[in-house]
Amino acid sequence: MRSRDKNRSASGAMSNEFLQSARTYLSEAFPNPDRTGCPPDSALRSLAFNPRESDATITEHIGTCSPCFKRYSELLTEFKAQQELEASPWNRAAAWLKARPVLVGTALVCAVLLVIGVGLLLRGTRQPNLPPLDTHREPPSPQSQLPTVAYAPFSLDLSSLSPVRGGEGPKTGRRVSVPASTLDLTMTLPLASAEGSYDLKLNSGGRTFWSKSAAAHLQKGKTQIRVEADFRQVPSGDYNLEVNSRAGIRLVQPVSVQPGRSRSGEHRP
Repeated sequence: MRSRDKNRSASGAMSNEFLQSARTYLSEAFPNPDRTGCPPDSALRSLAFNPRESDATITEHIGTCSPCFKRYSELLTEFKAQQELEASPWNRAAAWLKARPVLVGTALVCAVLLVIGVGLLLRGTRQPNLPPLDTHREPPSPQSQLPTVAYAPFSLDLSSLSPVRGGEGPKTGRRVSVPASTLDLTMTLPLASAEGSYDLKLNSGGRTFWSKSAAAHLQKGKTQIRVEADFRQVPSGDYNLEVNSRAGIRLVQPVSVQPGRSRSGEHRP
């Protein structure tokens, strides 16, 4: 037995040496730098990957052309590496799954149903000592709801005021009484006043007690500003209501903020 094994090993070694010598000989013995009469690379690839379907003349050619033999040897190495990669367990599993899409889809559906069933089971399981769930919610009490604020109509006619620019002193009119409440305030500006954005301020002693921005619009030939004003937090007393345009024009109307409810109507200075 040992002599037979030794003979086999010696025979294999001689075969490898012979093949290596033949490979070296074919790679160098038939130079063809211009690749005259050489088949396309696709034909060599077909011979390496599908030898049974390739043309027999390709085999005869590579035995007399060293460049084609070298390329054929490279393709054989590539084919061997591809076969080893496809033989890996992960690739086999991927090929198996790809060949059976219906079975994979069924398994996924079963997994989803299993997850949903477990979720419903856990949701329906409660600890025995917990009180029953109270799904009934009481409607919010009237005290928890914010009261609706009513804004009473109130008008100021500022059309008789003379507008001033820049650092000129204000030209004021007669003082007007204004209630310390929530007002839907409408102010009529002097004739030919521009539409656009205005800044409103309620000042006294260098302090601003109320301010807001509003837009002026032309209504039936009059330029008017309509704004919601909340004077409930303004202390009773005398103030200047300033109306400033973005163009630098300023109107100053003296007002007296007094407690009490407002009466709708137009108030002229």
